[in-house]
Amino acid sequence: MKQHARLKPPTLWFLLSVVLVSGFGACSRAPRAAPNVVLISIDTLRPDRLGCYGATTVETPAIDALARSGVRFDNAFTPVPLTLPAHWTLHTGIEPWHHGVVDHGMALGPSATPTLAEHFSAAGYDTAAFVAAFVLHRTFGLDRGFARYDDGPEEDAALDRLVHATAPADERVGRALTWLSRRTGEARPFFLWLHLYDPHAPYQPPSDFRARYGDRPYDGEIAFVDTQIARLLAGLDRMGLDENTLVVLTSDHGESLGEHGEETHGVLLYDATLRIPLIVRAPRATRTSGVRRDLVTLADVAPTVLAIAKLSPTPQFDGRALFAQADTRPRRLGAISESPRRRLGWASLVSLRDADWKYIQAPRPELFDLRKDPRETANRIATESQRATDLARGAHGIERELSQRLAARIADQPSAEERARLAALGYIGSSAPNLKTSRPDPKDVIASMGALDRAYQQFSEGRLEAAQASFLTLLDHAEFPPAAALEGLARIARMKGRNLEAEAAYRELLENNPENVAALAQLVLLARERGNPTDAVRWAENLTKLAPSDGGASRLLAESLLAAGDANAAQAEWRRGLAAAPRAGWLRLGYARFLASAKRSAEAQRELDLLLANEEISDELRNAALEERARQSGRE
Repeated sequence: MKQHARLKPPTLWFLLSVVLVSGFGACSRAPRAAPNVVLISIDTLRPDRLGCYGATTVETPAIDALARSGVRFDNAFTPVPLTLPAHWTLHTGIEPWHHGVVDHGMALGPSATPTLAEHFSAAGYDTAAFVAAFVLHRTFGLDRGFARYDDGPEEDAALDRLVHATAPADERVGRALTWLSRRTGEARPFFLWLHLYDPHAPYQPPSDFRARYGDRPYDGEIAFVDTQIARLLAGLDRMGLDENTLVVLTSDHGESLGEHGEETHGVLLYDATLRIPLIVRAPRATRTSGVRRDLVTLADVAPTVLAIAKLSPTPQFDGRALFAQADTRPRRLGAISESPRRRLGWASLVSLRDADWKYIQAPRPELFDLRKDPRETANRIATESQRATDLARGAHGIERELSQRLAARIADQPSAEERARLAALGYIGSSAPNLKTSRPDPKDVIASMGALDRAYQQFSEGRLEAAQASFLTLLDHAEFPPAAALEGLARIARMKGRNLEAEAAYRELLENNPENVAALAQLVLLARERGNPTDAVRWAENLTKLAPSDGGASRLLAESLLAAGDANAAQAEWRRGLAAAPRAGWLRLGYARFLASAKRSAEAQRELDLLLANEEISDELRNAALEERARQSGRE
């Protein structure tokens, strides 16, 4: 993504992730006077920091006004406290143990589950997304169905970089408003998704908000984001779009802020990270207001939005249309946390809640009476054994479904090596719940996360020697060394030019997680640098299998094929990659250079013209394209 003025350095969970390749089912056409839809997801937003949810120390007038004019849901929850998996649930209406994306750094095989954007695109809507963090980059598949997916103009350079920028809310809202203004006179309705990342750690609000909120920078970030929500809503009103636009505002997860020993999110399953805001404001003609206190999940958003837009939903939804005829069936909401096992060597967690009680499956299970103990401090497992047994049965069911889904992802008939890997991870080989009681209980060791966070903070500040020492300490003294620490050491070795050391670390990362696209991309580059095009092609082919629509992956493969002497295969990959990612500027520049070297100057000029016609490319890419054009003109 393009480097912006305010950058978020990498955090533990800010790692490369997944790509989905999907089929798509039929969807009804948009009715006449179909509503526009604006979906806003504010990353890492606790509802208790909003005035409409009771906050008194944070100024959020725009979101509060939106809540007053719409319906506010008091008991909305995410099924997973991580950005990418939660957004897949938001966009599909499917819970993570069914869609299979449970962590950053995963890949997913072909899926027939359509996204909201695919539904709207098939119904004739114009579709656009403006996302603020690399964790939602198109590499990971959420661009499906979007005619415009703005994750930065240099989308195909991202895989080469060890640090990825994020965009502040004012920049993202500005781009969204520009897109809306350019649609003046457009008859088609639109679906716009806006993702804002500012409340995510590290908290770095603009200077005036930092001064106003002092030692509460998280609150300052939220107050700043509220001003940008006001700007967006005012823009809709100014353009005459407010009348017929559905607005949904929610979050992917909350933030612990030290509760239960967790500073941020991604590990524990307490409500500090599971409870989220959800506000739905319908188009004016059907607008109602009020507060709902029934249990709802992030999976309810997709069927609800489609129902309001009068589009036919798919039968696979786990969620419910929240304004359809009342569903009086008792409801239980599950949640999972797989990152502790995948990244830290700790036990996975599963939770299940009903109206008043919540069970957390762990090596030391917990049961909370949410009505009397909303902060989840008094474990009732010993005094409510029958209730605990009942909820545990449901949690085990979620775990079994997840195990089956993740095992099926690898292949219908996994190889012996893959089966061994899956068995080692606890995904196959037993129908019993696979909770690893020999692994540490995350709540008992969560304090060590602070050391990892500090190591990454040192890394982001450029203090490489201190970061390296911190990562080594974590690897040497942890019973289950975190993969994130190994990745930190690999990044540092790469930055210092210690390529053999970096390659060994990336290979180890890949052994533990063969779907780690960051490790694959770096292995491609390392193989090329040591003059081994055969290895480079092999790694790059694996990378494009995981990320077939990513321009950066295609570029790495095309360049590696050319270096290996297979010009025909390289050209085929350039063409395939550009068909899948036409905005991939560096990929197009590479193809233009290849065409010029093959004396196909007219074709090369056409590619350069297409590249330079994009007003949003970076100055670096534009200058490189202009230099290539001048070089080609000099040859003629």
